[in-house]
Amino acid sequence: MKSSRYRLSYRLAITTAATSLLASTHDALAQGCVAVRGGGLCGMNHPLGNEGVGLESGGWQAFLGYRFFKSDRHFSGGSQPRNAAGLDRFQQGTEVINYSNFIDVGVTYQITPRYSATLVLPFVQHTRSAPYEHSGVRRDTSSGGLGDVRASFNAWVWDPAQQPKGNIQASVGFKAPSGDYGATDTFYQDQDPGPGTDIRPVTRPVDQSIQPGDGGWGVTLELTGYRQLASRLVGYAQAFYLFNPQNVNGTLNPTARRDAGPTINGVNIDNGMSITDQYLLRTGFNVILSHKHLIALSLGGRMEGVPVEDLNGNAGMKEGFRRPGYAISFEPGISWMPGRWNVNLTAPILLAANRERSYWDDQKGRHGDAAFADYLISLSVSRMF
Repeated sequence: MKSSRYRLSYRLAITTAATSLLASTHDALAQGCVAVRGGGLCGMNHPLGNEGVGLESGGWQAFLGYRFFKSDRHFSGGSQPRNAAGLDRFQQGTEVINYSNFIDVGVTYQITPRYSATLVLPFVQHTRSAPYEHSGVRRDTSSGGLGDVRASFNAWVWDPAQQPKGNIQASVGFKAPSGDYGATDTFYQDQDPGPGTDIRPVTRPVDQSIQPGDGGWGVTLELTGYRQLASRLVGYAQAFYLFNPQNVNGTLNPTARRDAGPTINGVNIDNGMSITDQYLLRTGFNVILSHKHLIALSLGGRMEGVPVEDLNGNAGMKEGFRRPGYAISFEPGISWMPGRWNVNLTAPILLAANRERSYWDDQKGRHGDAAFADYLISLSVSRMF
């Protein structure tokens, strides 16, 4: 009875830690204007095959994840920028507002109790309100559709049967450029080249932060580990990195910003949008509230963002436009697992944000800002077959 009880505890704790990662790297998380993308991460399952604890060889797990956030709090560096009167962007009425919805549909196939493969199909819908994109008037632009598909191969470092109280799962995969990275909408902008004003509707690509895809093939690397610390307490830690070897995708910014790229013979050139790397770090604890009802509470922290320079050094003279930065959040969550189902809800709350200087910020002696979300709602449902 005691062994069965502990196995159920592992199942709750590990799946709680894993399925919350369906909210990972996809234009979302706790960030808005900082373009963090992906296709949701695979859920890690405790590999015990008996008593319905995990997937056996040849087993399947289907999952569905939904995420939402609203980003409207601007940061430049680690603080909120203010004008000469001491007003922040919200008080001035110039803040950018992104509403983002994400749906991830995925499946994991358990090749053996130790090895598995995962496929995730992400779908997105964004609405963006940015007065500076419409000659000072607040109007909306939007985008939606299929995002960048992800697939991964997952392996436990140690034989799960020999390490029931703790293990590490390593995953390697790829991201396909299936999402539209040149989505367009209507902008109302001044078309008069002189001092006059001639506001007209024009069709241009939407902002980088609401493009469904980034336009590049990527490699994903992930480590996920857990350790039982007490009968009702399990620690977890996860690290994810998306490496995008390509540099730019050729899509220009909606405002045709000439300060986004290099200066050639005194003329600013827009190189288009960068295909950036992305990263995510999580750690925390899962507390088993009820063995009988299979309910667990998770308490942890997370950090996610876009680096100033990619792993291969992309951020030089040929670099395009990017908003590098990161968000640090407190991440509470709760999980319920009746039978072979799992329902998981998390709500990361922003603690700190930093819109870092990009390469071209440094070259031009400026420091751009970006809008971050105060919180993220993530709900996932999965079932083992």
